[in-house]
Amino acid sequence: MNNFSRLWLKPILIAVLTLSGLIAALVGDGIWDIYSWIALEIPVVLMIRYWCYPTKIKD
Repeated sequence: MNNFSRLWLKPILIAVLTLSGLIAALVGDGIWDIYSWIALEIPVVLMIRYWCYPTKIKD
């Protein structure tokens, strides 16, 4: 895996998930509301996890 994908793959996936959750919340009803809540909750859970338990940087 090259340096670009090692650095940016996870943030891009989180951004796509968040964007799809926002779009689903704006245009969908029913099951799309549930998907939007889950899609928008995952980045928040990740932020809380890494804020409370930061990972050590490997040299």
